[in-house]
Amino acid sequence: MTTKAHYPTQRFSWQPNKKILALSLCLFPLLIVLGYWQLDRADEKLRILNQYNANQQAAPAGLADLAEGENLQYRSAWLRGELDSSRRVILDNRVRHGRPGYEILEPFKVAGLTQTLLVNRGWVEASLDRNQLPNVPEVVGSVQLRGSFYQTLGGYRLDDGLGRVAEWPARVGWISAERAETLYGEVFFAYQLRLDQDSAGALQTGWPTVAVQPSKHTGYAVQWFAMALVLVIMTVIANSNLADWLKQRSAAKTGRNKQD
Repeated sequence: MTTKAHYPTQRFSWQPNKKILALSLCLFPLLIVLGYWQLDRADEKLRILNQYNANQQAAPAGLADLAEGENLQYRSAWLRGELDSSRRVILDNRVRHGRPGYEILEPFKVAGLTQTLLVNRGWVEASLDRNQLPNVPEVVGSVQLRGSFYQTLGGYRLDDGLGRVAEWPARVGWISAERAETLYGEVFFAYQLRLDQDSAGALQTGWPTVAVQPSKHTGYAVQWFAMALVLVIMTVIANSNLADWLKQRSAAKTGRNKQD
């Protein structure tokens, strides 16, 4: 009579390490929160892209559309009026293709519109000498401008300490329609007009709709959740005999298969 060998395995047991458990309990919720934060960012960017696509497909806005109070973000527009180059805003710290530069903004008077419209003519490269401001050609007389409406969506703001401007041009750290009212001391339309590249007065234009695509934020979220899962596995291994228990079970199973 033959009998099969018995391969004893030790029981799974917890061997808690208080320091490791405390560290894991602090890190795990942080990783989960970071993952959901990236998912929220992905949803936000997707909403912006959907709004951009919808408004770009609409007909170009005219003077009548400006008075209706509808959402004009990214809506194209054709407007005629006069740019005031004597009161120019130079938006600082605008980097393109790794080169430092400025964006040039000027007030635009549109016939029939009571508010002033802030026009972003585009980007110019900055001199290595910070005291030397860019030399930008003026646009004289009545012109038709083509561009897209844009309303500042928050983001980082460099405090420059400026209030009402007494001497032009003015170099500023950030700009919005609301802030333009403070700088100029007059009422501005709620959106600025970013010029198209083929518009009169355009410099180097073109702005990304979103800096980071939704898919990239989703990828970041997956990474954070994966790190949380790895943390749980490593915590279980560090606070138990799981590694030895699995190794012994594997060895016992291999031995039984050989005998069979």
